Formats: sequence, structure tokens, C-alpha cells
Amino acid sequence: MSMDGRRQWAVVAAAGAGTLVALVAAVLVANRPPAAPGEQAPPPTRAAADPRALVVDDGDLVEASGQVLVAPGKPARLCAPAPVPAIGRTGDEPLSCALGVDVTGVDPAKLTGASVVRGVTAGQARLRGTWRGGQLHVTEQGPPAAAPPVTLDDTVPCGAPKGGWKPGGGADGIAMHRYVYEQHPDRFRPLRVAYPDGPPTGATAGPQPTEVMVVEVVAGDAAGEEQRLRKLFDGNLCVVAAPGRPSIARQEQLREQVSAGLDPLMADPASGIWAVGGDDVFTVELMMLTPRLYEQLDAVGFDLLRVEPWLRPTVGS
Repeated sequence: MSMDGRRQWAVVAAAGAGTLVALVAAVLVANRPPAAPGEQAPPPTRAAADPRALVVDDGDLVEASGQVLVAPGKPARLCAPAPVPAIGRTGDEPLSCALGVDVTGVDPAKLTGASVVRGVTAGQARLRGTWRGGQLHVTEQGPPAAAPPVTLDDTVPCGAPKGGWKPGGGADGIAMHRYVYEQHPDRFRPLRVAYPDGPPTGATAGPQPTEVMVVEVVAGDAAGEEQRLRKLFDGNLCVVAAPGRPSIARQEQLREQVSAGLDPLMADPASGIWAVGGDDVFTVELMMLTPRLYEQLDAVGFDLLRVEPWLRPTVGS
């Protein structure tokens, strides 16, 4: 788990407006498919290693999971899992999704968890079909695919010291944080907390899990840095050499470089990009990768980007 909020940034297109809202500054709601026991896995998609394989052309076989809205007299709508501001929303507002695609051929009776709210049928589904003329023409409908779990690097790359790790956590790390981030950001990777006995469960009562502060040294003598750090921090400490990996300072340079290329795209709601975040490689969450958007992101540099389109081609398209 990162110790520094500057490591990641993410912005989302506000519903119905061209403004950008920082995720850290607003309460957000996302139309993400819930995980459910026994849900079916989606058919295999093209390999994501090559971003060109994620480009959607007219006539491609594509798929996506999300909330489906079926309103009388309107095209059915498959909603993307983009966060939208929850502030100011009321229960009287009609169900809608600013980011999504119109669909044909969907069966409202087969939606997972379907309900009718103010005349609009809403439910979850995984839809597969042909992308043509700006619409998804459904040929296969099933339960929604679960969102992939969020994984954090929780490994401790050091052996336990003689006598074992000190139990619990909560050691004062302010002095070490200043030394690493403010005084020598060119020497270190971002600090992270690891849990050798397993991560916290969320319970507030009882003993807390053991915490180990992991420090990666990218420049200089790791052993010498460990001696200095132990004078600043009396908690569990694991210091390792990580030569060649981007430092905190280098990550900030990369972030500025990527931001310069992506900010104009994110300011345009038509791009469908709703979030960007990362450190060494930056994940771009978006509606779909069109040929035009591929060219624009290629100009930013796919060596720095990992694109995660919501609507994407399937094998055999």
C-alpha cells in the first residue's frame, strides 16, 4: 500500500458537463457489475499486451458488462462503469448514464437483478454482439462479468530480523517520509507498507496486523541508507536495493509528461476517458479504443500507457 497520495491521480468526466472532477475531491458512484457467486466468466478477449488489438472498428464483434437501462420509447442503454458525482443527486432523478452505448436486441427479462424504477427497467448483463453504426447489436446476453479484484504489492522482500517483527504498526514515519520524499526523491521509490502476517481485515478491535515499511533504494548505497533510515524510524523496516527502477522524482517527471498528452483528451468528453492513474506505467480507463483515439494515445507513448477499454473486441472478431 502506497504511503504517498501523490503517486496516483485520477479524473473523471462529470455527467452532463465537460468539466473534470478529482476523484479525491468528490463522492462518486460507479455502475460496476457486482461480484456474484456462480457467475459466468466472459469469453476470452484479445490479448491486452498489444493495444492495437483493442481497437474497435465498425463490424467488430465486441463485448462489455454493465448496467442496462431499458426505457419506453428509447434505445436500450448499456452503461460504462465510469464514476459520476454523487453530490447533488436525488432519488427523484430518472435513471440514466452519461457514458455508455445504445444497444439493440437486449432482453429485459434476462437482466440480472432487474428492477423497474419510474418506468425504467434496470439490471446487469454481459452483452456480446456486433458494433455497427455506433450501436451494439446484441447476439449473446448473460450474467455480468465481475470486476477484476484490486491487487496491491503486499510482499516483504526481507527476512524477519532476529526475534521477529515487532507486532502491530503505527510507528511515527514523518521524519523518514520527509527524508525520502522531500530531501532525496531521486534516491528512493515510493514507500509502501506490507503485512507479513496478512493485511488488515477492517476490524477496529483486537490486535492489529504487523506492518513493515518497505523502502526501495534506486541510487546510492542501500546499506548506508538503511543506517540513516533506522535513526529516523523505529518501526519494522525493510530496505532493499532497486537499481534501474524509476525514482520518486522520475515518476513525477513521467506523470507530467503523460499528463501533458492526456489532459487535452480528457477535457473532451467525446474521448470517453474517465480515469488515469499509476506510477511507472499509467493505466487509462476509457469507453472504447477507436482508431482515432489509438493514434492520439500512440502520440503520448504506449510504452508509458496501459489502456483498459470497457467495450473491447472479442476473439474471432
